[in-house]
Amino acid sequence: MTTPSPYGEPAIGPVDTARWVLPTLAPILAVGGLAVAVVGPETAWRELSAASVWALLMLALLAPIVLVAGLRTPGALRASSVAGVFLVLTALSVSMPRMGVFADLEWNWQGKLLDLVWVGVLFIMLRRWASTEAGLRWRPEPGSLRSALPPIIGIFVVVAGMTILSAILAPGSVAVPNAERLLFDATVPNLTEELIWRGAMLAVLDRAFGTPWRFFGAPAGMGLVLTSIGFGLGHGVLFDPVNGVAVNLGAIVATGIAGLFLGWVRARTGCLWLAFLAHCAPELGVDLGALLAA
Repeated sequence: MTTPSPYGEPAIGPVDTARWVLPTLAPILAVGGLAVAVVGPETAWRELSAASVWALLMLALLAPIVLVAGLRTPGALRASSVAGVFLVLTALSVSMPRMGVFADLEWNWQGKLLDLVWVGVLFIMLRRWASTEAGLRWRPEPGSLRSALPPIIGIFVVVAGMTILSAILAPGSVAVPNAERLLFDATVPNLTEELIWRGAMLAVLDRAFGTPWRFFGAPAGMGLVLTSIGFGLGHGVLFDPVNGVAVNLGAIVATGIAGLFLGWVRARTGCLWLAFLAHCAPELGVDLGALLAA
């Protein structure tokens, strides 16, 4: 379903044009070339080929759902292919061998910043679509904050309380976060996942499949289903060349439910910033609880 733009015409999105492909690929190719020069072609190839296999595995797992839901929906398979390209791009970004100052950091800042660059290029090139369909706007839907903010705040408070309780009942079981962890949990990583999953992916899928359902007051369709399942699989199905495929059903279910909630926040408010806040809530709740209990 297409959201009318302020200009009176549907905004041109990633499915309508291919002019975004090379500009979004450019930073990934540049960092990949630098990785070959810095860490060597063998190491770079090992990491990036593993990421490619993982991305293909994700697409294969999602393909049956896409085929069943999209065969009779015009444009659905093409939109799903575009969403699949976004999946491949983020897989390559976060799997680049870490170099320079990034190699010494505990968390993968390099990969997440690279994600931010390519999705930022996408949104800049298709800015009308980004603001009207992908949720890149400041103002939420009227009245939606009354629905979205209470569960976000509730999750933050409950998680912080449970963390404090865990620290009291089992001293030493809760690690105190350092400054890097706090900054990582509050900034770029969660933002990039929302820009990609609940922004770009959900927007292209919702336009193709439509949003014929109401899910706790939010317009929803197969886009919400696919991004939630994909988000769960992406966190619970792992691959490396040595050990092969590892599946964590608990992680799939937990992050799938989290993806559903984040997608609901995005759909209910029409705003990615609220989904970003919701994404940060449990992680910052753990951090605050650990700091208060220390």
